[in-house]
Amino acid sequence: GALHLLHPQGALHLSRLARRRGPVLRMRLGRREVLVPSSVGTIREALVRHWGDWLGRPPSYLGSLVSQGGQDLALGAPCPAWRQQRGAVRVALARAGGRLGPLLWLQGRELCEELRSHGEAPLDPFEVFTFHTCSTIARLLFGDLVPPPGELRAFSCCLGELLQLWGCSSVRALDLLPLLRALPNPGLRKLLRLVQHRDAFVEAQIQRHQVGRPGELGSSQGSGAACPSPPPDTVLGVLLGCDSGARGAALSPARLHMALVDLFIGGTETTAAALGWAVAFLLHRPELQARLRVELEGAQGPPGPGDMGRLPLLQATISETLRLRPPAPLALPHCALRHT
Repeated sequence: GALHLLHPQGALHLSRLARRRGPVLRMRLGRREVLVPSSVGTIREALVRHWGDWLGRPPSYLGSLVSQGGQDLALGAPCPAWRQQRGAVRVALARAGGRLGPLLWLQGRELCEELRSHGEAPLDPFEVFTFHTCSTIARLLFGDLVPPPGELRAFSCCLGELLQLWGCSSVRALDLLPLLRALPNPGLRKLLRLVQHRDAFVEAQIQRHQVGRPGELGSSQGSGAACPSPPPDTVLGVLLGCDSGARGAALSPARLHMALVDLFIGGTETTAAALGWAVAFLLHRPELQARLRVELEGAQGPPGPGDMGRLPLLQATISETLRLRPPAPLALPHCALRHT
């Protein structure tokens, strides 16, 4: 995941090596052998056709620090607890999916209002997109018990800084050169502070939603006090077992915590980046903006997640944006689970 940091030209250098040596490069980093697929065909062969063989994750010093020892889906190695966590998150997202359409419409209106409030003053749209994407995920996870906007905005800034720091060469080098871990590293110290902030926010939401559940410590049964509890059609409500229709064993506290972290990190940065690039491209294509406006104004009611079929130009614009600037992280390292 950090091979591009080994050379000043990064991925371009690996591409030149691939043209000379072939589409699969085999390298040795210390005692570790690394395979680098460098063509669309070899990448598709490994990560699509044989994806189950490459689900593993190699040991990572930084990955362990930010994932509570590999307790999340993105950086954790496949094991029974990991598969249970993945299944539980899938069920929770499916159960909460009915809230997504109205939620996106509400959040979209708030996003437009904030953008209009700036008037002609300059602004960084990526920060605005990051906050509203984070707010959308929070509403999907927590329902009406979403944290206050100020607290949520601080959390979204924390996520952005955390991901930016994690990508810094001075921090990523700690995975490649263990001897550097003995030296002072300001970037690592700041990264750990951001992880602490992230975890404190998520844990506070879990504790807040557990108050008032039957059998939970701190519940006020019989007291008549109104204690919050997660609605059963939210992601956290399903993961906490509030939805009787969703079956499955309860997740461990660490797995539950990191499942929420995964959803925030996996959804916030990627969606905000895609929106930012779409706006950047459309600024150079005013005629496309006009055509998109006509298509949206001609739609029957507000478009929802399942309405892309009747909005072909919008669908094409989104697809082209994702093709030109794919926001999904491609540098996550994979480890073979068996000989291939």
